[in-house]
Amino acid sequence: MIIANGTIQIATRTGGGVLHGIPQPVKTVWGDPIPANIVKSKDDKKGTYIDGKFRQVQATILIEPQAFNADRIKVTDNRRRDLGEFEVQDVVFLDATQALQITI
Repeated sequence: MIIANGTIQIATRTGGGVLHGIPQPVKTVWGDPIPANIVKSKDDKKGTYIDGKFRQVQATILIEPQAFNADRIKVTDNRRRDLGEFEVQDVVFLDATQALQITI
């Protein structure tokens, strides 16, 4: 059982390709929210570059066991604050807790 303190949404890409010689755009559609336990190990806004700033986040997310093969997810905490869109670095099934651990 996961004690949820936020949600994740899985990005699904649709479209793309060529239709009658005209390139079609790729659209990103977000799936239904999945309850998740989010633990941030690093969250800072110290990153800068010539035209602006960026945020660095490292987090571990636990969700109930399910089929999971996403490359990109959107993370939201329980206060409806959007933490951002992240690339999935690693997915591991934890035997002891019967949960999926997602590292971003």
